[in-house]
Amino acid sequence: MFLIPKSSLKNFDPERCCFVLNEFAAAEFSSAIEMLFAAKNINNKKLSEGFIRHAIDEYKHFTIFTNIKNQIILEYKINKKKLSFVPNHLYNKGYIYKDHFIFEKKKINNFAIFIGANEEIAEKKLISLANHFKQHKPSAFIKIQNILKDEERHAEYSLRFAKNSNGFLLYKIKITKERTISFLRHLYANSLNKFSFIFYPILITILIMVNFVTYFLKLKKVTTNDDVMKNIEPSSIA
Repeated sequence: MFLIPKSSLKNFDPERCCFVLNEFAAAEFSSAIEMLFAAKNINNKKLSEGFIRHAIDEYKHFTIFTNIKNQIILEYKINKKKLSFVPNHLYNKGYIYKDHFIFEKKKINNFAIFIGANEEIAEKKLISLANHFKQHKPSAFIKIQNILKDEERHAEYSLRFAKNSNGFLLYKIKITKERTISFLRHLYANSLNKFSFIFYPILITILIMVNFVTYFLKLKKVTTNDDVMKNIEPSSIA
């Protein structure tokens, strides 16, 4: 799992819950793709089978999150278009990369640490969401509890492999580093809305300034025909 938005909701907000569910679904779908790529490219039958099982779990989780989201959308008559799962958004939001897979950039022991650390953080965020649904949507809570069991198992298997593949001290250094990076990645995702309050006014100010300058920019013209580009004298924009 990768970027997952903040899900600690005090009051039940159906649209916000659907947004969070949609992000969880996107993260699970992306993780499944990564696991399948790893399964295809690892030269180890046992590990390949493990990656395939992991991918199947992630696809199952994607389906569960999507079904819960669709049930809430139907119940509360929410605009479904804004909360649809769009595969291209996986690239735009940084869940997966267009030019490479994470498995290609990491050795298998480091890849295992990456999986374990991210599964741990995803598990904590999912617990928060599950507790919220426990009060408002008990049936959804039960389904999410089953996902939590899978996430806990994924983290356990990945980190156990990483511990066996690295020395004790090296493992501690790597897992601390990966947990820190994962924490910062999620912190960034959770803070996007806050940052927008800072950068949006700056962007608007820049656009206004550019528009102001272009308003007073007078281009010298030598009218010879109807071709506008040809009528602009190059020296006027140099």
